[in-house]
Amino acid sequence: MSYIVTPFEVTAKALSAPAQVRFVHLFPAIATRHSDTIDCWFRVNGQRVTVSISCAALTELRRQREGKTLSDQQLAEIAALHLRRTLERGYDATQAELYIDLAQLRKLGGEAGYL
Repeated sequence: MSYIVTPFEVTAKALSAPAQVRFVHLFPAIATRHSDTIDCWFRVNGQRVTVSISCAALTELRRQREGKTLSDQQLAEIAALHLRRTLERGYDATQAELYIDLAQLRKLGGEAGYL
């Protein structure tokens, strides 16, 4: 479902040229890697990067926001925003999995206009 997040380019301090980023897939990681996260896969210059969103953070957010939930579309956009910010700060996201906890979810969700 590459159409959920529009492909984008970001200037990454850790890379010699602008990074080409493309969304690949969003899925629950409980079944695939026994992780309590929602995983978003991206391709950064052709290499897979995983942005994991904590299910515990989503549950706590829902509890604190009186039942407000985030759609798959919104989660994919929040993950893309996190990846963009991470690359802009100079981190080479192709080296490891990126993780979004409750504090980051609130911040990114607010920045995206969803919270």
